[in-house]
Amino acid sequence: MPSVLFPDLAAPGTWVIGTRYADSPDRQQALVADELASLEPPPAGLADVSWFLSTDGETVLTLARWDDAAGVPPAGPPRYHLYRSLAEEQEARVPGCLITAAFDVDGPERQRSFTDAVIAAQPSEGGHPGGISAHFLHSVDGSRVLLYTEWTSAEAHQEAAEAGDHDEGHELFSGTPGVRLTRGGRFRLYRKLR
Repeated sequence: MPSVLFPDLAAPGTWVIGTRYADSPDRQQALVADELASLEPPPAGLADVSWFLSTDGETVLTLARWDDAAGVPPAGPPRYHLYRSLAEEQEARVPGCLITAAFDVDGPERQRSFTDAVIAAQPSEGGHPGGISAHFLHSVDGSRVLLYTEWTSAEAHQEAAEAGDHDEGHELFSGTPGVRLTRGGRFRLYRKLR
């Protein structure tokens, strides 16, 4: 569904982000249908939800934005706030692919220093032409960083990886004390609820 817009991570509120194992493309779609049905009518405070399907057919990534004034449900996946973003001001391209990398970190100071180091390592003249933006979300409990990058296509991301465009970032990911890469994925947007 390329006409569906990716979530606006700068919108006010708290992001509740979770990944569920699906086992197959059919099961991915069934999980989304079940979750969508459970949100009718949407609970008070839920601003919007986006569902992404992994390109390997194994997982579903859900991003739900909750209005802070209404409160976020007390149980469930981790809660995040946007910390920093890298994007051109006049960027108008529509993302075709989402790449994520999730990290466990040793506290809020490590969240900030790690994110700032990754941003400082980015090329000053822009990266691969298929890269649209990068967003760094920090869990409110200080234990996680989620790197959320928008690309024009999965092929553009693969091309950048094969060209070594991500090598310096991968060194930071694996060589920073107090930071552990836990998972990542390549996703396409499937459904959105507002």
